[in-house]
Amino acid sequence: MFRKGYELCMTIPRSLEDDVLEKYEEDIKTASETMVDAWIMDDKAAPMSERILILGQQYEKVLLKNIPEEQKEGFFVKDSLLFSAWILLVGRQFKHCITTLSLAIDTYPDLPARVFFLRASCYLSLGKLRLGIKDLEKALERDPKFSIAYFVLGSVYLSMENERENAIKNYKLYLQNGHADTNDSVHALYALSVLVNHKKRKNEAHEYYVKAKLAEERFRELYGAHTGLSETKRDAIRAHESEAEAQKLISSYAPKKQSDQKMQQLIQSGILNNSYPPNPKHCSHCNAAHVKDKPDTPLLACGACRSIWYCSRECQVADFKTSHKAQCKQFQAAKTTAEQK
Repeated sequence: MFRKGYELCMTIPRSLEDDVLEKYEEDIKTASETMVDAWIMDDKAAPMSERILILGQQYEKVLLKNIPEEQKEGFFVKDSLLFSAWILLVGRQFKHCITTLSLAIDTYPDLPARVFFLRASCYLSLGKLRLGIKDLEKALERDPKFSIAYFVLGSVYLSMENERENAIKNYKLYLQNGHADTNDSVHALYALSVLVNHKKRKNEAHEYYVKAKLAEERFRELYGAHTGLSETKRDAIRAHESEAEAQKLISSYAPKKQSDQKMQQLIQSGILNNSYPPNPKHCSHCNAAHVKDKPDTPLLACGACRSIWYCSRECQVADFKTSHKAQCKQFQAAKTTAEQK
């Protein structure tokens, strides 16, 4: 859904001129609302970009087009509020995001559980744990099968004093309602092994630990990666392994660099590619068909490998950082080999 909206967005000129907005009005609305719907479904699979920020400006202008000047301040519709919240959350403007999501929630009573979950994530980021818990509970009132809320509740209670029973309860509810083949399921099992161990229920704790290791192995088979190393996982390993084996396992799980595990899994599986495939007719970073603001100018090739194309210096720099740095050397090596042959 996100790709569908983004690709439509890339067919719209970046201009804020009235004639352009009038010509592309329906596409601007459709692209904006499609990507907002995708963000509400899964914010991790809806990455923000410069082009989307421009689309947000275009969307606001289109919505305000026929609104009298005296009514424009304070005018909003559901999707424009959610679009603003998306931008604010990505920009880590948590207080403003809470205000915007609260306005949406108060105005539109039919919003899905994830909107409460997103507001909860803002509260938690600001250290307001009780308000975050309250919103997570509201999300579950709206949709008892919204499993990720159980996992986050378990994790929040795990971080609090004297809340182990609540942590255990919510991790168990997550395992009942969530999908078994996820990062969160593996970590919920590790967490339960630690929490139950504190209760002196050694055999039960060990059973959870064994289940966690089996789930970790299945996760590795499915995705080609482990689930990372948290403090809770480290504690579980130390509680159930010999000192030498624990050190060996912890070293194998320790990340070489911090990364968003879920996003990397999407990238590796091909669901969300880091960049578009090389194509002289499309920018590899944003899929534009021409140089930025120059519709009649062909795309620019990478000066080093001449095997990938961009619409602007900004896209080239962004793509180089995320994926092309390694590709560039491979493309150059492949060209050299072909020339030698």
